[in-house]
Parts: sequence; structure tokens; C-alpha cells
Amino acid sequence: MNILKINITVMKKTHYFVLFLLALSCQNLHSQGLESALTQGRISGNFQLEAQTYTQDSLINAPEAKERVLSNGFFNLNYNAGTFSAGLRYEAYQNPILGLDPQYKGSGIAYRFADYNGEFIQVTAGDFYEQFGSGMIFRAYEERALGLDNAMDGFRIKLRPTNSIELTALIGKQRFFWGKGDGLVRGGDMNIELNQALSLELPFNIKIGGSVISKYQYDSDPFLRLPQNVFAYSTRASLSGTSFLFDVEYGQKYNDPNASNLNSYNKGYGLMLSGSYFERGFSVAVAAHKLDNMDFRSDRTATGNNLMLSYIPPINKQNTYKLPNIYPYSTKLNGEVGLQTDVNYVFQPKSLFGGKYGTSLNFNYSRIHSIDTLHLNEYKYKSDFLSVGDRLYYEDLSLSVSKKLHSNFKGALTFMHITYDTDILDNEGAAKFGNTNGNIIILEGTYKFNAKNALRMELQNLWAKQDSSYFIKDKQNGDWALALLEYSYSPHWFVTISDDYNYGNEFEAKRLHYYNLSLTYIESASRIQLSWGRQKQGVICVGGVCRQVPASNGLYLSVSTSF
Repeated sequence: MNILKINITVMKKTHYFVLFLLALSCQNLHSQGLESALTQGRISGNFQLEAQTYTQDSLINAPEAKERVLSNGFFNLNYNAGTFSAGLRYEAYQNPILGLDPQYKGSGIAYRFADYNGEFIQVTAGDFYEQFGSGMIFRAYEERALGLDNAMDGFRIKLRPTNSIELTALIGKQRFFWGKGDGLVRGGDMNIELNQALSLELPFNIKIGGSVISKYQYDSDPFLRLPQNVFAYSTRASLSGTSFLFDVEYGQKYNDPNASNLNSYNKGYGLMLSGSYFERGFSVAVAAHKLDNMDFRSDRTATGNNLMLSYIPPINKQNTYKLPNIYPYSTKLNGEVGLQTDVNYVFQPKSLFGGKYGTSLNFNYSRIHSIDTLHLNEYKYKSDFLSVGDRLYYEDLSLSVSKKLHSNFKGALTFMHITYDTDILDNEGAAKFGNTNGNIIILEGTYKFNAKNALRMELQNLWAKQDSSYFIKDKQNGDWALALLEYSYSPHWFVTISDDYNYGNEFEAKRLHYYNLSLTYIESASRIQLSWGRQKQGVICVGGVCRQVPASNGLYLSVSTSF
């Protein structure tokens, strides 16, 4: 039965693509003739394959996969001829690598579209990605590393009556693995550049915008009266000059009881503020937001990362180093208050602290709290707009110094402190383990032997301690050390060896090493990577959206190319 369903789906989507090709031919025949269209049109695309083997490793709780090799892959093919474009994406999960939702199992054409983009109007039919404003009430996007794809399937129209005004309207359903979500999404967006629209001659630019989203889903609940149409709106403004930028956005969502907010009938709202000032050698950025019941999905029963309409990036520092990401933070859409400050300063070369090559400093501070709520009954609560909850979800403080010490050597030193609410962020409030407090020091250096040969080193150490007498028995507690060496022979070869060492976990009689060896080859737009080693259990995050990654031991292959 499952095989039959997959085959029917592939046949339907292949049929759609044939229609796109016919539309392509007709459009070009009408305008310039088929032969001319085929010679003047351009085909482009990209391909990626990830495959991994799994070996059972009881020391790190790595499970044994029923299949020794699991893989994910996709192939994008696009055709463009002037104002017309069409494309498709074939995907194959045979079967999904561990950590991705097993509902992706299968293969077929998962994405197809046709698009006309003229000077005044753009029309898209089929699948598309879109974002209104910052994404507070609507963002349809793909993040392959997370197994996240909530593309819209329907129609989108963009109108550009002048160079300063753009209007967008759309209708459709979101992708849900190999099918579509139940909710029907309808929306509109407007962007106006006021300086051009009003012919204003000002030393700064003003942009304003607004968005509306409405989603419909039939109410089949036998006990609750659920709203079938849920409306959300947002307004925004931006002020920018040669040395500053200020953004503000406010959004509101009407009552939307769903699985993520435990059927709360409260309205939701979000306020986001950000400002930055920059000049030569100095910049400062400040951001703040408050969110209350803003988890917005096209299906009220969806959980995890599925069928999300809203996207609000986290307000903490996004780390590229490995050990700080043992304790990542993702935005709590149903309630948080956050503040972040980021300062960069460059001591110029030949100054007292700059030395011969100059010195760069970065300071970052983030703090995120709960919101203050008073529950009135099972389905309603009260929360004042200006209130801040007592519970600290997350805090980080970091100071980085980077400096070129020699014509062939540059280095960086980073110190971080993290406070992490383990109960909320790891256990959704179901446990009482308190906060985890971590101090991290990172030393990084790169030495260039010549134009082609370079050696990069990372040394990291994390000292972590829970402030409760209760402890979580797992494979990531306690202190960690990391050492990494990467040799590069530009522009083709990269060889990396690393070891994550969990030496301070009181639950492990044997201290655990997570060795990893990686070989990468790059040729033009193609990249091939082969890795072997252990991967610890944890969380991978991209842009503040996260998914769980199980422990594993084995080979990993990644092949990608574009044309």
C-alpha cells in the first residue's frame, strides 16, 4: 500500500512537470519560437548526497541501524529563459540518516514550479519559498541540515506598480514530508520605500511594511470549539543611514489553540527591536524582543519543526565553535523576553594595542527570561505587556580577541560563560535539575606556510556544572576538551583530525573520546567529503532552529556539485 501511494505521488508530480514543460514551450513559441528558446534558455541545478554507515557502540549509546548504510539525496534542475523559469527537485531518502524524521522515507519529485517574472508582475505556480518581513508571522523555507522543508504549494503573485512599492499575495498548503498539511494558508505583504515613493530628500532611508496571514483548518475536535480561521498581522519600519540602522516590527496572532500551546485561547503577540551603529573600526548592535503565544503553524496538531508558519531568530550569539553548541538555544515562541548586545572594536595597526597588524575585539552579552503569567483557567492566562518573568532561560557572555601576530600566523582567544536552564531547554519543564553553568575557553590559530599550504588548530575546553543535587545521567555531562588540526592544500585538499574528550562526566567510569578523521576534496563547484569516527548525541541548530542528533560511529560521505 505504501509503495502504491509513493508511485501515485511521483506520477502526479511528474504529470505536473510535463505541464510545466508544455507551458515553457508554448510561452517561448509565442514569443520567439521553440528553436530559439531552446538555444537561448539556460539550464542550471545542483546535486547533493549524504550517506552514513552505523556501527553499534555501547560506550556512547550509538544504536545499531537495521540497515548498514542510510542516505539522503536531492537533485535540483532549473530552466530559465528570460522572464520564464521552471524547475523541479527529486529527493531520495534510502533510508533517512538517523536523526531525520523517518516519515521522509521514500523518493520522488518533492518540489516543482513554474514562474513568470515581468517588470510589473511575477506569478509563481507550484512550490515556492517566501518570507514576510523578519518572518514573525510567515516564513516558508528549507534547511536541509535540519530536515526542515515547509515549502508552500499553490500560487504566488507579486506586483511592482512602482520601483518603491512591492505587493505580494499567496495561497496554498505547506509541505508535510511527502504530502501536504491540512491547513490552507492565505496571505499578503506590502513593502514601501518612502523616500522614493514620496520623493523625499533625506540623509536617511525609511522603509515600511505590513503583512497578513490567515490559515483555515476544519474543526473536528469533539470536545473543544476551535477557531477554523486564524488571522495574524504584522507591521514594521526600518530607518537606515550611512552609519546606523534601526528596525522595529510588531505582530499579533488571534486565538489559536494548538498542540504547542496546550490549547491556549490567548491571543499572541511579538515585538522585535534592533539597532546598530557602525563606523571605521567600531560597531555596536543591540536587539530586544518579547514573544507571547507566537508559535504559529498551518496545522494545529503539528509539533516539533513541522508545518511552522512563524520564524523568529534567537537573540543570543550564534556560535561556530563546537563546545559552546553543546548548550544551544532556540527561540521559545510561546513566551520569552530577550536582550542582546554585541560590540566590535579594532585597534588600528601601529597603535599601542594594535601592534604591527592591528587587534580585533568582540564582546557579546545575551540574556533571555520567561514571561510573567497568571493562569485564569485551563485555557486562558494573563500576562502584562511590560512584565518579565523571574525564570532565567539562558545567558551568555563572551569576549574574543583576534590578532595577526606574524605575516604567516594569526590567532584568536575566546572566553565564554553560559547559564542554561536544563529543565526547560532539554526537558520542557518535566524535570528539576536546575541550571547548567559553563565556562569555555577557545584558542585558535592558523599558520600559512606559503600560498597553498596552511595549518589550522583549535583547542577548546568546557567546564560545566549543574547547580542542583539532581543530575541527568547522559553522555554529555561534565567537562569537555577538544583538539582539532586541519591541514589545507589550496584549493583542493583539506585533512582534518579532531578529538572531543568527555573527561569530567561523573557517570562514566571510562572517559570517552570522540575521534574523527575527515578528508575533503574541492574541484570548482564540486565538493567530496569522507569522514570516519564518533559523533556524540546532542542537538544541531541552524539559525536557532534545532533537531536532535543521535550518537553514531561509522563512515560519512558527502558529495555535492552545482552547474
